[in-house]
This record gives sequence, structure tokens and C-alpha cells, in this order.
Amino acid sequence: MKRIIYLGMISLILCLSAAAPPAAWAQDTQDPLDYSAQEKKPGLTGPDYVAMIFSKLAGKAPDFESWVRGTQEFQDAAKPEKTAVRERLLKDMKSAYNLLTLQEPITIETQVKLSAYSASNSGFFVESFKPDTFFPVRYNKQSYAIVPQEIMEKQWLKVTELAAAKAIDDAALNQSDKPLTLLLTLVPKYADGSKPARLGDESYWLISAEVKKMALYSPDSSSALWESEDTEADNAKRQELLNLRQ
Repeated sequence: MKRIIYLGMISLILCLSAAAPPAAWAQDTQDPLDYSAQEKKPGLTGPDYVAMIFSKLAGKAPDFESWVRGTQEFQDAAKPEKTAVRERLLKDMKSAYNLLTLQEPITIETQVKLSAYSASNSGFFVESFKPDTFFPVRYNKQSYAIVPQEIMEKQWLKVTELAAAKAIDDAALNQSDKPLTLLLTLVPKYADGSKPARLGDESYWLISAEVKKMALYSPDSSSALWESEDTEADNAKRQELLNLRQ
């Protein structure tokens, strides 16, 4: 009898699960500007992790001792505790470095200005992308430049849904004093450990990275207004539009 009741409960659960709509279609009460409600905004890559990525790519052993002494935790530690704090931080840093793989992406964000929506081409242009665009990171008195490969080929954002396009336009208009934020997921490919490069008024250690994904956010929202599909089929159209724009 217990077995029959147990099997009956499982059948009821399976029936209810089948009747429920997929999560992507579920109704909710989120802000109407949030057109990608399933995935929340991912966290950004920390500057210490960027420094580790550079060291591993460039084949340069990190100066863990200097890194530890530069941390706020070590500097704030009471004198009797400094040795224990130092040893713990050294162990944690070395462990994180040893476990780090070069396949793990870097996540950064930057404020962007978009063109007006093109209904004929179904998309926006990122006006703030330039051929020399890079993303600076500073850690332990060292400056790193994440240089996105072929960034100008990512300048066109394909947005086919009119509702999503209107949400982006409205967000840009309503936040005129706060530009939209573009989140980029990049895979590091190469680092030059020979010497820093001079970019503007500062010297940077260079990290070249491939752009794998982009997502657009309103400054006051943690849900994406738009996400790139990262499909090869879009590349030809994107290049065609960029050539016409030049």
C-alpha cells in the first residue's frame, strides 16, 4: 500500500511539472525594461585575477609577497597578527593561481553611447568603440590593459525585436546623465611580458582577449536589455553595415 501511495505521489508531481510553463515564458512582475529576466548580471573580474591571468599568459612568476603586502587586509592587521595573515594570504593566492586556467573568461564593463535605432538594419551602433579601445585595470601599483580583438567588428548590435529596441531607446533617453553599460565576456589569448606599452599618459602590461559575448544594461538594472547571440551568421551582415558606415 505504501508503495502504491508513493508511486501515486511521484505521478502527481510529474504531471504538475509538465503542466507548468517553461521558466522563460513565465509571467512575473519585473520592471518592463528588463527583457532578459532569466539571468542576472554576472560579477566583474577582480583586478587581482587579471594580474594572475597576465602572469600566467606571459610566463612571469607573480610577486606574491608584494601582492600580499599591498592588500588592505594585511595592512590593517594588528602587528601580532601580520605573520599569520601574511601566510594565509600567500597560501590563498598561490592556490588560486595554480588552479587558474586560461580558458576561464574575463568579465568587464564599460559605459557606452549608442546610435539611434536603425529599423531598416535592425540594430544599434556603439558610438564609443574606437580602434584603440582598451579596458584599464590597476593592481598593486601595476597597470594592465585588456585589449579586445577586432573590437570594431563588434560595434553593431543586432536587435530584431522592436520591444527590446524601444526598451533600449527608452533606457538611454531616461538615463541621459548615466550612459548604458555594456558587459563584455572575453577570453584572454596573449600577454606581452617583455615590457609595458605606452598608451596615452601611462604604461600598461597588455592582455589581448577575444570578445565572446556582450550584454547591455541600464545603469539602474541588473537584468540585461540585450545580449549578443555570438553567431557566425551575423558576422557578414555586421561587416557589411560597418563598411557602409565608414
